[in-house]
Amino acid sequence: MTVFLRFQTKYVGRTGAPVGVFVAVDHLRRTGRLSEEEITCYAVADAWFQENLPNPPFYEDGNSIGAITWFRESADSMTTHLDPLLAILDAKEVAWERLSASDPGRIVYQDPWQVGVIPASREPLTPLPYPGKPGPNDWFKVRKRYL
Repeated sequence: MTVFLRFQTKYVGRTGAPVGVFVAVDHLRRTGRLSEEEITCYAVADAWFQENLPNPPFYEDGNSIGAITWFRESADSMTTHLDPLLAILDAKEVAWERLSASDPGRIVYQDPWQVGVIPASREPLTPLPYPGKPGPNDWFKVRKRYL
């Protein structure tokens, strides 16, 4: 039986599922809660994943299908690179959890390290766990300054 892992926060985003680690750290950045050092750490981790993990095609249109990604349990070489991002969430007191599941939802994408799924159910959007509203989603322009 294949097991999948998801690292997610405890607040729900626009997909109707709890927000994953990358989006959660970007929410912190877009609300002005990260130091320059933390933004650099985020940029380096994100660049590593961009180079080493395929980007599922559903992200090309902004994820209109509302899919979420889960790592394959065998992807330890990938998940260890999340540690700096999880440390940022801990430092900012953003609760997160590591889930495991054998059936995370309807698989719409897969590669050797991850699957993209449509969750079996959706939850209502919840507010960020801190005050503020995220600024523009400009990460790919901003990231270049920190690499």
